[in-house]
Amino acid sequence: MKEGNKMCMSNKTEGIIAILAAFFVLLSAMLNPKISVGLAIVFLVVLSAYKLYQSKTK
Repeated sequence: MKEGNKMCMSNKTEGIIAILAAFFVLLSAMLNPKISVGLAIVFLVVLSAYKLYQSKTK
């Protein structure tokens, strides 16, 4: 049962990170497209590092 809760929290955290990333990228796109591209790349790297960390801890 704990394993299922851990997986659910992982999906929930991943969803929150993705939503925040999309929000910041859209907001920055209104100000400066170059900043938007940089933020998108940074958030993708952070999300992939988080997923890699989660797969290593299982």
